[in-house]
Amino acid sequence: MLDFGFCLPIFPGGNDSMARTPMVNSLNPNTLHGLVEEIDLMDFNSIWIADHLNMNNDTPILEGLTTLSWASNISKRLRLGHIHFNNLLRNPSLTAKMYSTLDIITNGRINFFIDGGHPGTKNEVTSYGYDFLSDSERIEQLEEAIKIIKLMWTQKSASFQGTHYNIQKPISYPKPLQKPHPQIWIGSLTESKQVEEWNQKIFEIIAKYADWWNVTPVGIQEYKETQKKIKQVFNSHNRNFNTLNKSVELEILIGKDEEDIKRIKKEINLNNPKNDYFGDWENWNKSNVSGNPSIIISKLKEYIELGVTNFMFWFLDSPSIDGARIFNQQVIPELRRIYD
Repeated sequence: MLDFGFCLPIFPGGNDSMARTPMVNSLNPNTLHGLVEEIDLMDFNSIWIADHLNMNNDTPILEGLTTLSWASNISKRLRLGHIHFNNLLRNPSLTAKMYSTLDIITNGRINFFIDGGHPGTKNEVTSYGYDFLSDSERIEQLEEAIKIIKLMWTQKSASFQGTHYNIQKPISYPKPLQKPHPQIWIGSLTESKQVEEWNQKIFEIIAKYADWWNVTPVGIQEYKETQKKIKQVFNSHNRNFNTLNKSVELEILIGKDEEDIKRIKKEINLNNPKNDYFGDWENWNKSNVSGNPSIIISKLKEYIELGVTNFMFWFLDSPSIDGARIFNQQVIPELRRIYD
């Protein structure tokens, strides 16, 4: 079944302060509450919330786990998850306890998407006083964390002694509602020289532990190349790549027609005059999707044909709900008709 996810804009991006949310100029709890309520009434399957403490500048951002708990009380049906929950910011035994609690209070609606502290998070990790070790060491930390979390979710009593973490038979009840435990999501990054080594290391962890693999905004050709790379890692671990569920995070600009698209782009450019993140739409389109409903359907079908069943969408017109409404009314029904 296809899973369409809505990324909640918990940080402003207007005035060239951040990508993803170019029309969000301030944090307004009432606006966020209304967005969750609206999405809950549509045919989206999930709400996704970023996990950052800061965005390497003075842009305000809400803490993810707290916001996830808040959103879970507004929607009683949507699944809920972090985008790249940063292992470096919480001890894994505490993470296990927090997510067990969330899974109970949401009646089993939690998606557990854990990240090892990818290279782009160094500033926020160190500024908050946490250690940011080498890529290899952070991957070791992530692997130990996953082992600890799975032990605490499934065992009555368990100890673990690692290089970075240890637990001594912690009492952890209740266990998560989902059995044997919430599925584990792990993500790689859009390819670049800066993250080439990181991606190769994270592919190993995905092959060993992931139920789901997510990629940050990626064009279809690059996604095909990335699949080739990760398949080689799966082969080396004697794991069938088809056992892995696949997810893609994308920015999306959808309008009723071409004139509507031009209007939205103009508003985005006016709200972001330096064009730091938006303005070069040709380049932006290489990693994201835009167009009227029929164009969006055509583009998403290419990902689906490669096995993608979950999409995490950042609607560029947020906090307006117009784009999500068009997507809900014209894109979701057609893709479900074809594939579900």
